[in-house]
Amino acid sequence: MNGRSGVHRASPNVFALGSCALALMSLSGCGPDTRDTNRSADNLRDPGYSATDTEIIQTDLDGQPRYRLHAARIEQNPVSLETRIEDLRLETRTGEAISWRVVSSRGTLSRDSRRIDLEGGVALEGGASETLAPLRLQTNALQYDLDAARVRTSGEVRLTMEGHELSATGLDANLRTRQVQLKSDVQGRFAR
Repeated sequence: MNGRSGVHRASPNVFALGSCALALMSLSGCGPDTRDTNRSADNLRDPGYSATDTEIIQTDLDGQPRYRLHAARIEQNPVSLETRIEDLRLETRTGEAISWRVVSSRGTLSRDSRRIDLEGGVALEGGASETLAPLRLQTNALQYDLDAARVRTSGEVRLTMEGHELSATGLDANLRTRQVQLKSDVQGRFAR
């Protein structure tokens, strides 16, 4: 429907749906706002897409799941093509049997789906194998490079691995090799 002229154009396949929408608009009093005749198409914003209670599965070149992202709500910005995500759980694999799980209040997935910036109660756990206990970290903000399997933060972080607890400001971790570099203000407790 064109909001300025009130003209409705529909193909035969969507005419019934369009007619129902017109009937609902006229019954509910909704429809184009004819009071503001100076409104232009430039003022209208394309909302992109959004979904609630959804799952995104990104596959690799072999068609195998690279990651699974569960979210309470997602919304893609139509201009930047970044996807904002709320209340998310992310599951990734860095090898055949090595998996990682991340939970966070919100995040932004890059337009190429290679990076996700996480905020709000970020918790990452995984990397367990037959010989290694899982690695756990908690922070308020984390950048996850999904292609390189690296996570980074410049903020405060708490790390637990092999029974040892460390806290620091700043972290760079390679999830494939489980190598972790803590940046500054490192403090720790080593349990026996």
